[in-house]
Amino acid sequence: IIVMLKALPRDTLVDIFSKTLIENDVSPLTDKEKASYTKALKEYEKGQVTSWEDLK
Repeated sequence: IIVMLKALPRDTLVDIFSKTLIENDVSPLTDKEKASYTKALKEYEKGQVTSWEDLK
């Protein structure tokens, strides 16, 4: 499955992860999840990200 996912275009991967991880979980975020999300946004704004291509 991982090999198949790595071969997909980025837009398709984002759509898959969005539908499986985000759209299906409607529960409120916990304090830990909120803190993790806030930290991730700050890292993203600073450009501290790992591109999908680097993971292949």
